[in-house]
Amino acid sequence: MTDQEIVAGRGDIAQASGTLGLNIYAQSETIDVLQTVFSSSDTGQGSGAVAWLTGNFLGGSVDEIAQLWDNNGTLGLNFYAPIEKGTVASFPDLGQGSGAVAWLSGDFTGSGIAEIAQLWDNHGHLGLNVYRMGATPETVISSSDLGEGSGAVAWLTGDFTGSGHIEIAQLWDNNGTLGAVIYGCVNGTAETLFGSSDLDQGSGAVAWLTGHFIGSNVTGPGNPEIAQLWDNNGTLSCLLYTFSGGGVQFDPFTGDLGQGPGALAFLTGNFTGSGYTAIAQLWAS
Repeated sequence: MTDQEIVAGRGDIAQASGTLGLNIYAQSETIDVLQTVFSSSDTGQGSGAVAWLTGNFLGGSVDEIAQLWDNNGTLGLNFYAPIEKGTVASFPDLGQGSGAVAWLSGDFTGSGIAEIAQLWDNHGHLGLNVYRMGATPETVISSSDLGEGSGAVAWLTGDFTGSGHIEIAQLWDNNGTLGAVIYGCVNGTAETLFGSSDLDQGSGAVAWLTGHFIGSNVTGPGNPEIAQLWDNNGTLSCLLYTFSGGGVQFDPFTGDLGQGPGALAFLTGNFTGSGYTAIAQLWAS
């Protein structure tokens, strides 16, 4: 799971069967405070969903909210753009099933706008659908078998190989050893850009994160890295993976962070103003 995605389980779908309300909080134009800039108790849609995603799906000046929902086994999609359009675009049938092992958003094909990736289990094989908004939603990538299994300890997004557009990383458990596959979407097809069944590390983690954690002081951050935060006998340790030249490198600063591994949440952002991604560990003292 990524910080781009909130997935609802079957129980959540059953319980969230009412009408969808929506509030948007943003900075005031006059003073530096958050205020309610949009509020609706009824968007005209139900509140059930298999996933919620955000991104610039419609190509405007602001981001939208995508609600992916189960329409009796068929995938439905609603877009909310309250600030820019004040309307909801609703599509009850995208021509695909609603099941998925992960939902992700990003510019996977280099189109210039955010797209939606549906990774799904095809009897143990990994399938992928990528949807893009034109006049209506289009399925721009469709594969029932990417040549890999559908299991994963984490799904992440980023331009890991320097291709110029967003790629998908599948981190998986190979009998206690960490494996990784990176997929890119090129010319209407999905390709495996990197694959390894053994990164010479364990597959356990308290969190998986992506960001520009390291880089040269001259050139700045390079391709985003994958951070594996793990419990080292009660101490928090970190491994950073960089993918380049078809291989994987470990950052020299990888090691013991000198803190306990417990957390309410791990988050990423440019918290220090350095231009690099920092990791925030929120914990109960």
